[in-house]
Amino acid sequence: MNFLFRNINNMMFGNKATMDLVEIPAGQLFRVDPYNSAALKGLVFPDASATIRRTTTPFQYQLVVSRLFQEGEDDEDEDDDDALLDAERTFLLDESLRLRRVGSKAGIFSFEWADIDDTDGGRGWEFVIDLSVAELTQSLFEDTAYTCMYERSHGMDHAKASDDELSAFVEKIKAAAYANPIGRRKQALSTPSKTPAKGLGPGSSAQTPRTSGTPRTPGVPATPTPAGPRTPLSAVSAARKLSDVPTGELIGSVSVRLYLFDPRVQTFLTMASEATAEITEIDQWTFQLIVRTGEQVWLCQPIEEDMSPTFSKEHLSFNFNYLDEETRLPLYTWSLRFADVQGEAEFRNLVTECIYEMKNQELFRKMGKGEQEYLMRMYDDDPMEIDEREEALDEEAAEEDEQWEEENVEEDPLTDEGSDSDDETGQKAYKDGTAGSKNSQLAVGYKHDRSFVVRGDKIGVFRHTEDDRIKFATTINNVRSMDGQTFSPRKVMLHQQDTSLIMMKPGDENKLYKMDLEMGKVVEEWNIDEHRKVEEIVPDQKYSQLTTNQTMIGIGHNSIFRIDPRLANNKLVESEAKQYKTKSDFSCATTTGKGELAVASKKGEIRLYNKLGLNAKTLLPGGGEPIIGIDTTENGKWIVATCRTHLFLVNTEIKNPKGGPGTLGFQKSMGQEKPVMKRLQLKPEHVAWLGTVDFTPARFSTGDAEEQAIITSSGKNVIRWNFRRVKQGHNYDYTIKMYADTVVADNFKYGEDRAMIVALPSEVEMITKKSLSTPVKLLKSRHSVVNSPY
Repeated sequence: MNFLFRNINNMMFGNKATMDLVEIPAGQLFRVDPYNSAALKGLVFPDASATIRRTTTPFQYQLVVSRLFQEGEDDEDEDDDDALLDAERTFLLDESLRLRRVGSKAGIFSFEWADIDDTDGGRGWEFVIDLSVAELTQSLFEDTAYTCMYERSHGMDHAKASDDELSAFVEKIKAAAYANPIGRRKQALSTPSKTPAKGLGPGSSAQTPRTSGTPRTPGVPATPTPAGPRTPLSAVSAARKLSDVPTGELIGSVSVRLYLFDPRVQTFLTMASEATAEITEIDQWTFQLIVRTGEQVWLCQPIEEDMSPTFSKEHLSFNFNYLDEETRLPLYTWSLRFADVQGEAEFRNLVTECIYEMKNQELFRKMGKGEQEYLMRMYDDDPMEIDEREEALDEEAAEEDEQWEEENVEEDPLTDEGSDSDDETGQKAYKDGTAGSKNSQLAVGYKHDRSFVVRGDKIGVFRHTEDDRIKFATTINNVRSMDGQTFSPRKVMLHQQDTSLIMMKPGDENKLYKMDLEMGKVVEEWNIDEHRKVEEIVPDQKYSQLTTNQTMIGIGHNSIFRIDPRLANNKLVESEAKQYKTKSDFSCATTTGKGELAVASKKGEIRLYNKLGLNAKTLLPGGGEPIIGIDTTENGKWIVATCRTHLFLVNTEIKNPKGGPGTLGFQKSMGQEKPVMKRLQLKPEHVAWLGTVDFTPARFSTGDAEEQAIITSSGKNVIRWNFRRVKQGHNYDYTIKMYADTVVADNFKYGEDRAMIVALPSEVEMITKKSLSTPVKLLKSRHSVVNSPY
């Protein structure tokens, strides 16, 4: 048994006002019968939840599996008591159930238990856990079930038992389950001697499983195999000794209090009031964090970016995730609380150094002192500075938000079922015509309310409606070069009032292709420069696509240059080109409303230019993580840069400029006044629930008004930060929309921070701010995944 959750269980069992102890919100219930050749596994509930519930009798608990109905599905049976009873299966949590958690090679986990009334042996039940349910929830459920069985078996509070006694009890149940698994037909069908289950006594509401006709049989899930001991569980087990962890050179230690996040109560619970946090170097560029109380090790894990490290000066804390060493998925969220400011600061500096050296394979101290101090501030979780002018504008925006919420509370166009049949037919034809291909890129129009989605060698055109919906318009078939070769564009940019699309062809990095969107074909091919490869293209100014301007900016690995299609032969403007001799590794770029340029690199650096062909006015050092996307506000004051696990938000305004207030790092070197690249990241406890973070390029909202929001996505989740609130110091003011498939790309509708276009591998839709929820709301709602319309 994993005694990591002992304190959590003590808290749960002690709260008598709560009948439900723990729940798995999504899964399927099967009846297993090895003697039924027609149906080894029969589906009982296609959508179900599993709950461990206390009864009115001390030390007696139930495992309750309830069917979850889709909207309108249970209307016919709502007055039928028998039908409602059939929607629930109840099992007394007794050791004779031989309950165990098993896993398949496909990564699907389930709980299985015996039918205690089965005289033949082998019959039982299986609850297949939905893939959306976090490992933490599954482990808590398993530990709680065993704890309930112990209390029933011994007739006493589990808190009075020692760790060894609980462990021996659990091992006995697992050994019985392994020796006599469900689903296996016995060779000799003699009636086994079976210990009768203890009665619950008066007041009990428990009942044996009801039988309900012949269940329909779906495709049988992969046959589960016993789940082996998971490395992270052994790493955090209280039974682990200091002698069991890898040894290394101690480089720092500090006294802390240790907490573990419990998603059921949405809070951190105390695991150890006195502990020591140590950082050791076990190999070159390899560091580990150990938290222990004496010889007892609570956790031991590598120090890395994927642990979602988050420090808070205000709370003197360090929050982070524990990762599964095999799947690399986050399992638990820990928190260390320091005794004083000095302890937090010294530990933060050590963690920063370790992550930098691990990523860059070089010593942190080799950097200049200014760069060291700059990087040390990246992990601060404290508010950014905001001037009074912006604060006044933000208050106005907040009032507009409230007014919009009131006006839109009754209607949601996303749930309107009156969609055009023509649109549905068109989308179906588009999908059928692009079978075998997936959506790969999204370009949102500013001038004519259109979105363009690349899907193989075709481009889908979608119209934005006034009620914030999206309608299929047409398909541009067979994207071809001038010589007739079809290709799937690897980069697209709308140009000249959305009348043309500039495209890059895979494997042809010295050319650009111009498609006339009215004609639906490539009409020009531009040779840029035979010695420079084009990795990225951006408009001359942020909203150049609203104008008839013809030029644009190209980015190579080590070069920046203007592209003018009006030139004869090569289109690169030599007088406005900058070639670096050293390896700069440029990765992406963006422009402001005035045409100032921000260029990011795979090293995490950001360079700010006010004119092409010259050196950058400001260089912001990088921490070593590649920047995969970058965007600016129209006035250039704010930059958002995207890394895989987090975003960076930068205020480019110089604090004490000689050029007067409002001077930015684009116009004058920031020198020693470099701003902190403020990290925007998901809370570690939300990452543990959502899974691995892999952000797509983040974008500011667009239009004439001040930017109010930032949009990005990770995996199957669209994430929207309230930029207005972030500037006020609320770094975790974000909302989420979950999908059943991976989000390919997303962006705001032009002029609307409350409407967003989202491209999935096979779908395109527009959503509004109302369709996103806070993480707390999603965590609390057991129907958030099961009843998702997607």
